[in-house]
Amino acid sequence: MCGSDRTSLSRSDVCDLEYHVQPARRLLIWKCSRCDSEFVHPRPTEDELPAFYPSDYHAYNEDHGAVARLLVAGRARARARFYQGLLPSGHGRLFDVGTGDCRHFDELREHCDIECAGVEIQPDVAARGRERGYDVLTGTLESVDLSGHEGRYEIVSMNHVLEHVVDPALALQRAHDLLRPGGWIVGQLPTVSSWEAKLFGRNFGGYHYPRHLQVPSKKGLSDLLVRTGFGDVHLRTAPHIQSALSLQNDLVRWGWHPEMKYGKTPAYSALLLLVLPYEAVAWAADRGGIMNFRARSVGVN
Repeated sequence: MCGSDRTSLSRSDVCDLEYHVQPARRLLIWKCSRCDSEFVHPRPTEDELPAFYPSDYHAYNEDHGAVARLLVAGRARARARFYQGLLPSGHGRLFDVGTGDCRHFDELREHCDIECAGVEIQPDVAARGRERGYDVLTGTLESVDLSGHEGRYEIVSMNHVLEHVVDPALALQRAHDLLRPGGWIVGQLPTVSSWEAKLFGRNFGGYHYPRHLQVPSKKGLSDLLVRTGFGDVHLRTAPHIQSALSLQNDLVRWGWHPEMKYGKTPAYSALLLLVLPYEAVAWAADRGGIMNFRARSVGVN
């Protein structure tokens, strides 16, 4: 994340406790001694990534739990208000990295005057987004042809994406290319600069192994944004309930093996309610496991 080569092995005992995917190669988690960010090594290739995402991956399916539906609806309204505030004329264009099936575009446009496009790695999921009427490219931001998209957008969003990419610096550089001068990159991702990471250790939901290829510290992400041409960097704990996943991972590691649906146990709604008081305190202290970021395009890549 920060460009340093001062690294050491952090964890060799992390496994996929949600979907039980086993990579073809053993991937270890290393730590940067300069910024404390953590990352997977050896680095997977882009060709290896699709196998990490099973057909029942939660981002490709509707949220079925009542509590989850309420939280997702609230998040959509809050995100739409935030995006609206970044648009200088009240109307603009958004390019989303990792669109999924674009159902969140439908939710956004109920509350925000914005045109939406993006890129999605899974061909069948990208096709579902196009069926909804959106301009969705198939591939990764790092390698897809962006002809006709450069310099068109007021906002590039990367919500729970940057931790998934093989080359985060290249992804941010290409995001910079998509933006109009003064445009914003915004997103959300897990951070090791959190109470949750320290409390749950190898079961920290932010690892989301093997799909998360890096989990940055606040310093690591800030340094990376500046290195790739952004300024006016803002980082802050997001209102979130990821610790429910960390707690679920604890239970699964301890031997509870119920039938899982979309990577969640039948008790997941109860876990969401259970962790809400903790998440409120972590948010107030700015030490939650998920952080929001935003930065303005100010440099030349």
